[in-house]
Amino acid sequence: MVIEYSTIKTFQDLFSESTDHFLNQFKCVVKPDIKNGMDLPFILSKKYRNDKVNPILQLARPKDARAIVEVYKKIYKGSYPYKEMEDIQEVRRKISEPQYEWLLFRTPTEEIAGCFTYELDFKNKRGYMRGFNIKPQYQGTIDAVKAVVGSMIGIWSQYRGKICHWYCENRTAHTKSQYLSVVCGINPIAFFPNKDVFFGKIESDIMHIAYNSKALTKYRSLQIPKIIPSVKPCFQYSQEKYHLGQCSMVCPSIGLDSTKIKTLKKHIDLTIDRSPFGYETITISLNKSSQFQFLYTPQVQNFEKTKYHVNCREELFVYLTEFKRIIQEWNIRYAESFISAYEPFHQKLFYEHGFRPRGYVPSWYYNPYDGKFEDAIVFNWFKGEMVPPHLIKQGVDLIKRIN
Repeated sequence: MVIEYSTIKTFQDLFSESTDHFLNQFKCVVKPDIKNGMDLPFILSKKYRNDKVNPILQLARPKDARAIVEVYKKIYKGSYPYKEMEDIQEVRRKISEPQYEWLLFRTPTEEIAGCFTYELDFKNKRGYMRGFNIKPQYQGTIDAVKAVVGSMIGIWSQYRGKICHWYCENRTAHTKSQYLSVVCGINPIAFFPNKDVFFGKIESDIMHIAYNSKALTKYRSLQIPKIIPSVKPCFQYSQEKYHLGQCSMVCPSIGLDSTKIKTLKKHIDLTIDRSPFGYETITISLNKSSQFQFLYTPQVQNFEKTKYHVNCREELFVYLTEFKRIIQEWNIRYAESFISAYEPFHQKLFYEHGFRPRGYVPSWYYNPYDGKFEDAIVFNWFKGEMVPPHLIKQGVDLIKRIN
């Protein structure tokens, strides 16, 4: 708990079980005024080295775009694979849009020492945290723990009630970002082997997530998840963390109509929508009411953000067959999809096509028709041998359990 002058004595004091619990610790201590500049008037124990400089947090304005780009270029020296973060006009555009929030870390002398990005998906009431960056000359000087804690206080307070869960994909070439996430109660939930490339080297990502408590209770769907046996270890891991209740184990038979599949294959249509900075949205369709779409990032040779709508099992089979063909022909290293926890046949089809479950994510999708969140399962595939990840204890536990 936070006590007089918000002195936090141990790691356990700072750790929170939900975003609500986290914010309640600081409600009488910190004024979350990120628009005008937010001080962090609390003390961390010596474990966190109190001789470091307290950052001042402030929301970025369009005029700060150049300074943000400079942060990325200073750290990655031009090697950052997501090039929109090195483009001043694009960063300025994002800062001006309501679905992005950019925090700056300023020194007491008003210099910009780093930044942090939040992408807001209001449709799914979901927030994505990315790009926690501190310039090399301030690393080890600025209090990174306070910067992260303060960022969560500021942004989570501002979007309390609008965003119900926050997630990030942490690097595993080192454990710094994993540790900083867990400090705020943002816990490991899924593993993405060999997904990314930084400084020219392949590495895995580990997904961490934090929930508003009601997203897992009052607003979680009452449907009982239906999962195939290979998903069970992932479900059990999440069940022990979040007390999800029961699930139904299902072993569906494939039972596909080969004649229908043959006919469907004749109607495959593939379109590519190329956007700035190298991204390509690939859409495979069979008719006007059915499609399979995903994002291709050539810089890191991966497919992600897969979404699909099908009218029958045979359509999904055809899509997945085509998906795997493209993976092989384009020399893709990694591919992922979040699959409904209530569609065991879909889960089995992905499994039969070489994808493996590596995380059970409760309350991932928001259903606007009944106002409830629905669970999802991370299925992914990767090429070759996995690069050994560097993980904190909580990450090691996740990998052991889901594998």
